[in-house]
Amino acid sequence: MQGYEEYRLAGRLKWLMFFRLLFALCGITAVLAVESGFREPLARAHLPTYYTFIFACAVNVVYLVAVRTGAPPRRMAVVQLSVDLLIVSALVYLAGPDRLFTFLYFATVIAAALLISPRAGFVFATAATALLAGATVAYDLAARSGGRLPFVETAVWLEYAPRRPFLTAYLFFFALSLHAVAFLASLLAAEVSRIRVLNDEILHNMAGGVLAVDRYGGVAFVNAQAARLMELPAPEAALGRPYAEALPAPVAATVEHALRGGTRIEREISLGKRPVQVLVSYLTEGPGRLRAVVAILNDLTLRRDVERMAQREERFKALLEMSAGIAHEIRNPLASIRGAAQELESTPGANDDDRKLLQVIMRESDRLDKIISDFLEYASEKPLDLEDGDLARILEDTVVLLESREEAKHVEVTRAWTGPIPVRVDSDRLQQVFLNLGINSMEACAERGGRIVVRAEALTAPPVTTTGHPRSGVVVEFRDDGPGMAPEVVAGAFTPFFSTKARGTGMGLAIARKIVQAHGGDVTLESEAGRGTTARVWLPRT
Repeated sequence: MQGYEEYRLAGRLKWLMFFRLLFALCGITAVLAVESGFREPLARAHLPTYYTFIFACAVNVVYLVAVRTGAPPRRMAVVQLSVDLLIVSALVYLAGPDRLFTFLYFATVIAAALLISPRAGFVFATAATALLAGATVAYDLAARSGGRLPFVETAVWLEYAPRRPFLTAYLFFFALSLHAVAFLASLLAAEVSRIRVLNDEILHNMAGGVLAVDRYGGVAFVNAQAARLMELPAPEAALGRPYAEALPAPVAATVEHALRGGTRIEREISLGKRPVQVLVSYLTEGPGRLRAVVAILNDLTLRRDVERMAQREERFKALLEMSAGIAHEIRNPLASIRGAAQELESTPGANDDDRKLLQVIMRESDRLDKIISDFLEYASEKPLDLEDGDLARILEDTVVLLESREEAKHVEVTRAWTGPIPVRVDSDRLQQVFLNLGINSMEACAERGGRIVVRAEALTAPPVTTTGHPRSGVVVEFRDDGPGMAPEVVAGAFTPFFSTKARGTGMGLAIARKIVQAHGGDVTLESEAGRGTTARVWLPRT
C-alpha cells in the first residue's frame, strides 16, 4: 500500500507546483504592472520582489524534473515546502512583517499537515513564527538605529516605525493563529488519512479485482486481486503508466472502449486460461466531466466449475433414473427365468447334470436380483423416517444379529458403550448401515479368528467429517484386527460396484454412506495392511 500513498502524494505535488507557478506568474505580472506606471527609482525598489518570483518559477522547473525522474515524493514534499517557507519569508522581509504576504504562511502550514504529516504542520508553524519574528526584529532594530535594511526600500521600513507598538501583539496572535491552523489541519489530515486507509483496506481486500484509470489514461489504482488476474508482478507496477502499456490487451481494449463510448460496459474476456467478467463504470465531476473509469474484474473460473458440476449432476441423475428403469425392466424377466428354472429342476425327467445347471441359473438369478435390489435402493430417493431413539439399543440389536452368524464362532465381539444414547434417526436404515459395517469386519476376521470392538461415544465435534461446521454428535466405530486393506482399496471402498469379494455386489458401503449422509453425518475408513480396519460413523444428535 506504500506505493499507492507515494502515487497519490506525487499527484498532489503536481497540483502544488501548479498553484506555486500560478502564484509566481501573478506576482511577476503585478510587479511589471506597478513598474510600468512609475519612474526608474521605484522600479529598482521592486527588483528584489521581482527576482524572488522569478526564483519561485525556476525552482518549480527543478521540482518538475525531479518528480519526473522518480525522486521520492515524500522527500520532495519536505524540500518544496521548506523552500516555499523561505520564499514566503523573503517576500515578508521585502514587503514588511505585517503585510499581505504573511498570510502565505498559513498555506504552507496547511500543505505541510496534509502532504507530509500532522506533526509537520506544527513544525512548519513554529518555523514560520521564528522567521516572521526574525523579520520583525530586523525591522525593529533598523527603526531604532535609523539604519537601513538590505534590499528593502527606505519607504517600506520607514512606514514600519508608527506601527511598532502594535507589532508585538500582532506577532503573538499571528503565531497563535498559525499553530491553531496547524492543529485544525492536523485533525483534518488525520480524518482524511483514516477514511483513506479504510477505503484502501476495503478495495485491497475485495474478492474481485478493482482497477481505476484517470481521464488522462494513466492507471490510478490496482488492487492485489486485479494484479493477480492480470498476472502483474505487483499492483504498484502499473501505477502512473498508460493503461495501453500497463494492462493486458483484453483489459486495455475494454477500458479504451469505455473511455471513448462513455457508457457502462459489461463483458466477458479471457486472461490466460481464466474466464473473467469485466464491469466498467464511471466517476464524474459534475455533468459530463469524466474523472476516472473504474473496472471490476471477477474471476469466473469457480462459477464455470460449479456450472459444469451442476450439469454433470443433472446428467448423473438422469442416468441414474434411466438405469433404475432398466433395472426394473430386467427384474421382471429375471423372475420369470428363475421360476422357469425352478420348475424344470423339479420335473421328474431332469437328470443330475441338468439339475446342477438349473441350480446355477437360480443362484446367479438370485445374485443378479440382489445386485438389482441394492442398486435400486442406492438410486432411490426414499425420505428418512426419523424418530427419537436410543443408539445403544440399535447397536445392541446389531451385535446380536452379528453374533448369530456362522462367522461369529471364530470372532469375539466387544461392546464399548455405556448407558442410553438418545438420537433422532431412521432406526431401520441406520441398523442396516451398522450391520453392513459389522459383517465386513466379521468377514475380515473370520478366516483366522479375531476381535471386533464396537464403540459409541458422544462428541462435541466430529473427528473426521466433510459435512461442514462441527456440531454436537455421536461417533460409532467398528474396529477389527483383521488383515487390513491396501490404500487403493480404502480409496475405492465407497464407490458403487467396487468389491474385493468374489461374490460381493460392491454396493454395501456405497448405500451405507448414502444413508449416513442423508442423516447429516459422515462415514470413513481407516486401515493399514496387517493391522486391521476401523470404520467410523459420525452422526448429529439432532
